[in-house]
Amino acid sequence: MLVLDLDGTVCLGDTPVLLYAERVAALTAVPEALLEAAQAFLGKRLPESAPKTLTGAQDGYEAVKILGLAAGVTEEQLSAAYVLSRAEMSECPGDIRTPEGLADLLAGIDAHRVILTNSPGSGLDAILEHLGVRDVVDEVCADALKPTRMKGHLDAFLDAAGATDAPEWLMSVGDIWRNDLGPAVERGCVAAYVDAFDRRQGPAHVRAGSLVDLYPAVSDWSSDPSSFIAAHPLKESVHVENTQ
Repeated sequence: MLVLDLDGTVCLGDTPVLLYAERVAALTAVPEALLEAAQAFLGKRLPESAPKTLTGAQDGYEAVKILGLAAGVTEEQLSAAYVLSRAEMSECPGDIRTPEGLADLLAGIDAHRVILTNSPGSGLDAILEHLGVRDVVDEVCADALKPTRMKGHLDAFLDAAGATDAPEWLMSVGDIWRNDLGPAVERGCVAAYVDAFDRRQGPAHVRAGSLVDLYPAVSDWSSDPSSFIAAHPLKESVHVENTQ
């Protein structure tokens, strides 16, 4: 079973974060400042004066959350802004896209393919249709509440597949270690880390700066999970070089 995160893994592009940033910025006294900081983060060009908490953000969503909280936006307001931004994205997808060749990869592997996302279910089908992957995934799980419920999801997937005692038959792919990979490592599943910001937050069986660079690993794993995990022992920093 291949479990794929959505944002930052399957779904690329700045539109989702910028829509969220616009919603959050509207709740602040100086919206332009928050938007400029969010754009700088996405462009990997933060000034030295940027808060240290921002430079360590795992992705654009966390960066916007940090900026919003610093500007006095509440957790409840942030959650509402996120939901509104996702509804907007389903109608105005902007620059969202998948990594090149992803649909072909998913169509060609022998595995049950799942998208597991914290995104709300409303509008998600339209987003997946726009991305061109709706027909090459077998299951979509929204409102996943990762990382809190991630281990429970993994247990349920393994149980459904009859692989409770063979966790290597599940590969979790994602860009946020604590959400997508930490629970998988704890459960004994295969962890494939899309480390776009080179955070190296924790161990994985394979790691790369983009999902494209992990395609060979996904294919090898799907052919023989047991041999794959034996050949790729868990390490703190396993980086797959770009061979394209």
